[in-house]
Amino acid sequence: MQVTTISAFRAGIKQFYDNVLLTEEPLIITKGDNGAVLIPLKDYNAMQRRLEFLNNTKAVRDLTESINQMRAGQLIEITDIDAL
Repeated sequence: MQVTTISAFRAGIKQFYDNVLLTEEPLIITKGDNGAVLIPLKDYNAMQRRLEFLNNTKAVRDLTESINQMRAGQLIEITDIDAL
């Protein structure tokens, strides 16, 4: 993870932007006690999807139940996915 100041970011915005896309590593841009993070759009979209899922209590409950069933050996064999 890279860290830079807002002044350095302004001076080299294209290089910082290209590097974030190339390395897929976040860039922290600081200004005093505050800051911001530059990340690739695909990472941002993935984080948004995770947040949407985690905010869906029914989906989380269903997933937890499925994991518990799997751990308890309550599995079914699917031989024909179209039959579902």
